[in-house]
Amino acid sequence: MNTKRISVTLLTLAIIALIGLGGSQFNVRGDGYNPHHELVGTWEVTVMASGADPVIDYATMTEGGGLVGTDPDPNVSTGIGTWEKIGPNRFGVTFVHFLSDQGAPLGTLKVRSEITLDSRTDTFSGPFRTDVVIGGNVVQSICGTVRARRVEVEALQACP
Repeated sequence: MNTKRISVTLLTLAIIALIGLGGSQFNVRGDGYNPHHELVGTWEVTVMASGADPVIDYATMTEGGGLVGTDPDPNVSTGIGTWEKIGPNRFGVTFVHFLSDQGAPLGTLKVRSEITLDSRTDTFSGPFRTDVVIGGNVVQSICGTVRARRVEVEALQACP
């Protein structure tokens, strides 16, 4: 796997992490809880690594602080990780993907980010760092920024 491919993969992973911070628009709890003020839900994340083209990923944040992220790169597994509130409208995110070279295990990608939620626009953004870990050693680090928008439920439109 060449360096450019690893860089694009890392960018994609960072996007996934940020995307996972979304929420549902329905209040099934009936207690005034508004998930739009938190990260819970699904997000479309745009990852912008330094010197690379933007990559779009998706991430889902769970109520218990879990994260599941997807990446379009076939050499990167589904990502799993955690998130937690670190300040007013600020969240820390860490997740890991397995990295392979055409199916042969290669290592992991560890993504860390600190994002700020804008509840007025239902978006978040912030810096990220992705480490490529092979044989227990960080062989490359990729940094950049992410921005994300919440995936909302859309009304079904009739088919022609």
